[in-house]
Amino acid sequence: MFLLKKTIMNQTSFIIRKSKLLNELKNIAKALGRISRANMKIVIELTVTDGLLTIVIPGAKFKLECETKSTAKATMGFFYFKDIIQTSKDLKIEVIINDNAIKIGLASYSAQTTFFEDDSILRSIKLPINYTHYHLLQLDNKGYTIEELRFNNLEFEVYYAKKALKDNIFQAKELLSVYGVKTIELEEIINKKIEL
Repeated sequence: MFLLKKTIMNQTSFIIRKSKLLNELKNIAKALGRISRANMKIVIELTVTDGLLTIVIPGAKFKLECETKSTAKATMGFFYFKDIIQTSKDLKIEVIINDNAIKIGLASYSAQTTFFEDDSILRSIKLPINYTHYHLLQLDNKGYTIEELRFNNLEFEVYYAKKALKDNIFQAKELLSVYGVKTIELEEIINKKIEL
C-alpha cells in the first residue's frame, strides 16, 4: 500500500485595480528613465501584508491599499513586471504568489518568493535609485543578512563592489607608495568613509 504525501504549498494573493497599480509603476519607470543595461536589472520587491501592497525598488517605496490574503514577499525584474501588468486586459489584477512563482491572470512567472515563517529577509533594502559601489559596501555595515541580499539579487553586486574596492586600493597604493602610503592606511580611510 502506498501513501501519498500531500504537498503543502504556500500561497498569498492580492487584488488591485489595474489603473492604480499601473499608475505607480509608470511613475517609478519615469524616475528610472529610459531602459538601459544598468537599470534593466532593477528588481521590484512586492510585500503583501494585511490590506496593503508595498512596492520597493532602490530609492523608492510605495504603499497601495488593496484586497489581500495571507502575507509574503516576492521579487522579480521591475520592467518585466510592469510589462506584464501593462499588457493585462483585466480591469482588476489578481496576483497569486506561490513557491518560486507569481501567477498573474492565467500565466505564471518565475520569481523569488518567501513566506513569513522567519524574519531573516523581512527588511527591505534601502538604496538610492542610482546606487554605486559605495552604497553597496555600506550594506554590510547596516547589518543586512546574506538572505536579504540574495533575495533582492544584490549578493553578487556586493561581492563585485568588494572586489573592485580591493583592486582600487591596490592601484592607489602602487601610485602613492612613493609617498610612503601603505595599504592598511588606505583601508582605514575607506572603512571610515563607508561606516558613515
